[in-house]
Amino acid sequence: MMSNDVNFDESVKTLKKTIPLMMKYSVPVNPTNYTLWYTYASNEIPNLNRELDAAVKLYNTCPKFRAEQLYSKHINNTSVDEVQDFQKNIDVVISNVGESIGSTQNNAKHFEDAMTLAHNELEELDAIKTPMSANEISGFVGDLLTKSLSMRDNAKNLGDSLNQAQEEIKSLRMELANSQQDALYDALTGLLNRRAFEQEIDGLLSLPDASACLIIADIDKFKIFNDTHGHPLGDQVLKAVGKRLSISCSNGALAFRYGGEEFAILIPKSTLYLAHDMAEKIRLSIERLVIKDRKSGETVANITCSFGVAPLIKGKDAVDTINLADERLYRAKQRGRNQVISID
Repeated sequence: MMSNDVNFDESVKTLKKTIPLMMKYSVPVNPTNYTLWYTYASNEIPNLNRELDAAVKLYNTCPKFRAEQLYSKHINNTSVDEVQDFQKNIDVVISNVGESIGSTQNNAKHFEDAMTLAHNELEELDAIKTPMSANEISGFVGDLLTKSLSMRDNAKNLGDSLNQAQEEIKSLRMELANSQQDALYDALTGLLNRRAFEQEIDGLLSLPDASACLIIADIDKFKIFNDTHGHPLGDQVLKAVGKRLSISCSNGALAFRYGGEEFAILIPKSTLYLAHDMAEKIRLSIERLVIKDRKSGETVANITCSFGVAPLIKGKDAVDTINLADERLYRAKQRGRNQVISID
């Protein structure tokens, strides 16, 4: 009983901290925000507190898009639960198929034994030249027919079971793909993914002061690199570049794997000059990369990236900013790669 009283008292103390915090930063009281700020007030997840503090420092509140992102990252673990459920479902499907195959194999063995016995009986009858009566023939054929029909039904059940399993596995794969798409992080690099990027840029554009910049970076001649050195080493390069981008982000900047060998960085409350300077520093850090092939022991250098930088365009869709940054990135490629373009 003491434990329950202590838990109740602690929850009341946390509640008394939560509501004033939400009022202080003009945060709407809804289930997501309340859970987020209650967890913050309880100090149960230090990383959440650090990231929420950074958001408040940047925006003087926690915008809806950032609140949803933090809630998904630190509190809502449904993606983990879903993966576990998918694994359980797949295990059940495999188990059911295994049982069906086992049952079919047993029945097939019985059928084989019955056929062997029938064949032996026919050979004995042929050897002694003893004619069978009509009733004996009818019984013999009836027995074979019953066993054949049983085996046919058993094979049909196995076929149905395999078809059902195939449909269930197809459905599970689709669910798993959707779940992975809903996740906010890229599995290879650990950076935020394109879905998170779209949430972030839309959120920044929805703010009254959308003074932010976008950097888009693309690894130079990555396809040739992959063809020459192989995909495993290509993955090492992607991880290394992603790490350099992540380390370079500060003051609210976020790095994303935009797709393939392309990356993006969103920098809130930034000028084009500051964003260009940041991109230039990242370019130099990537240029100094040296990666060792774990398989051959060979070291690979001369890894470079080209960069396009653009300001977020107020009153426009995100696609306008992305297109502008992409155009400047393309120009950097045309001019010899391994450079930053931020003006027309």
